[in-house]
Formats: sequence, structure tokens, C-alpha cells
Amino acid sequence: MSGRLRRALPWVLVLAGLLAAALIGGRRPDEGAPLDPASPGPLGTKALVDVLGELGAEVSVSDAPPGAGGSALLLSDNLAPPARDELLDWVRRGNTLVVADPASEISHLEVAGRTTVGLVEAQLQRRCDLPALRGAGRVSAPGGVLFKPPGGSQGCFRRGDGAWLVAQPLGSGNLVRVGGASALVNKELGKADNAVVAASLLAPSAGTRVVVLRPPPPGGGSRSLVDLIAPRVKLFGWQLVVAFGLLALWRSRRLGRPVREPQPVQLEGSELVVAVGNLLQRARGRGQAAGLLTDDLRRVLAERLGLPASAPPDQVAETAAARTGIPVERVRAALSPATPRDEAGLVALAFAVDAVRREVTSVR
Repeated sequence: MSGRLRRALPWVLVLAGLLAAALIGGRRPDEGAPLDPASPGPLGTKALVDVLGELGAEVSVSDAPPGAGGSALLLSDNLAPPARDELLDWVRRGNTLVVADPASEISHLEVAGRTTVGLVEAQLQRRCDLPALRGAGRVSAPGGVLFKPPGGSQGCFRRGDGAWLVAQPLGSGNLVRVGGASALVNKELGKADNAVVAASLLAPSAGTRVVVLRPPPPGGGSRSLVDLIAPRVKLFGWQLVVAFGLLALWRSRRLGRPVREPQPVQLEGSELVVAVGNLLQRARGRGQAAGLLTDDLRRVLAERLGLPASAPPDQVAETAAARTGIPVERVRAALSPATPRDEAGLVALAFAVDAVRREVTSVR
């Protein structure tokens, strides 16, 4: 029993860890989804909606921008290309759009860095003379990115060559890109001058119509899993693939030219017979040689006479004598001879065997 408990203990610990992670990191049902304008959770944006409403703005949450003379906040860019073009046309007609999704394709900006300094999230100073941001001195944007301001734009909250906020004129309106929505969520809105920045951009005066474009529900985005992987992670994956290929080539078997090996000597049939005869002669195996001659004769005669191959010599001799008229004693002497006493006796046996074979096989 104790052995079963020891084997099951690691799985119990794994399940307990997963359960603890779900309890600690799980989101309560009343917190809503991240960036949800109706969510009071730490990652929601309900506080931003309430602040804009307290300042006298007409705030609404919708899937479409307001009419003329308003502003819109795009927290997560899940728009299809036609909808994105329609939104840009709305900006050109004299409106303001704030895009808080760093990966948005609504405009092309080069990433110049991140808001983190080592492991510390430092606040960024404004360092620009954008009139709408005169009341904001610094911003806290943990985990944000810095853009390289293109020509004709203005970058604020800078560090080096990068800026967390880039304002670009577009037609009669303004397109504002910020390096992430972290400064606008509930738990960060009260830090530094985050609330002032948001209010200055979206509701510069009382009565401004502000639309918070509804973010996609969890799992409802148009990006695939591959799109969510960071470029450096993709590069690391390709490096692993190349390294595996090189290792496979290095460890694989290299086949060169075929190695020539000495082949066994091929003997002709007649040479083999002569070689066997020489061996028998050297060994003085006259009895073995006589047995080979008579056994071969018996098989040939049995096949010729229609007898089984295992027929005894007497049966073969009697059948051959009856069908061919050869004396049975002569055939029996060729099939069952005595062991030759010398080479001459073996030669005489060979002639007798050959004579019987010719006579029997020549009879039709």
C-alpha cells in the first residue's frame, strides 16, 4: 500500500499545484474580461469610463465610432481591414482616435524599446510641447513599448529615441498611438498623471462625445496562435530547427563507394568433378567412388524405367533385364559391385556402369 502512495504522490502534488494556481490566479466572475469598459477588476477600464463621465463627457461603449466632433478609444485592434479603413476616414473628417494596442496595424510605427529599465518600471517624463498634454507631467505605463516617432509626428513621454505616445495629424483629425493600455486600466489609472493624459486626449472639454470601442471577447480575436508569438521566440524556434538539422547531418551515416570484397572462386561443373575425383584418389576411397558410380546408375535407370527413386538395386536390375533383354546378372553386377581392390578394378567398374547406362537409355 505504501508503494502505491509513493507512486501517486507526485500526481497529487501536481493536481494540488494546478488547483492552487487556478484559485490564486483565477478571475472572479464579477471582475469581467481584461480591458472591458464595464469591468471593475484590476485590468478592466470601468474607472476610465467613470472619470470621463465625471468630467462631463458623453461616454458610450459601442462597436462604431461616434458622429462628427468626437473622439474614440481603441483598446484592442480586432478590426477587419474594411472597418479599419472606415475608422481612419472618420479620423480624417476632423476627429481624434486614440489607439492603445501596440500591435495595431492602423498605422505602421517602428518599436524602439520598452518602458522597463532592467527589472524596474520607471515613469516617463512628458518631454514634448503637445498642447493637449500641458497638464500632464509624467506617465506610468508598466509593460509598455516605445515607438520611434516618424516624420511629421510628435512623440511624448520619451526615453532616448523612443516615445510612449505618438500623435500624428491625419487629414483634419489626429491619430494618437500609445504603447499599451496598461496606463488606462483600473489599477494604474490613479498613478502618476495617467488619468490626466487619458482625459486630455479623449475629453478635452465638457460635452465631448467619447466612444470606447468595445474590445473583442476572450477567444474572439482574429489573430492566430502564431501571431501571438513574439518575433524573438519565433527566431529562437527556427534556430532550434536549424541546429537539429545540422546535428542530424553530423550524426547521420555517411555512405561512400561500395567496398569491393574478394568473391569466392567459381568452379565449372567438370572441374568440380575432377577435383572430387582427385580427393577420392588421394584418400584411396575406391569404395566411396564405386558407391557414387552405382548410386548414380541406379537413379538414372529407375527414372528411365518408371520406378521410384528409392527402388532397391535388385528391383531395378530385374526390371531393366525384363524390358531390355540385358542379362540380369550383368545389370546387378553394375548396380551392386564388390569394392574394387585397385585402380584398375575401379576403372573396369566405370566402363561397365557406362555400358549398362547406354544400353538401357537407348531402348525406346
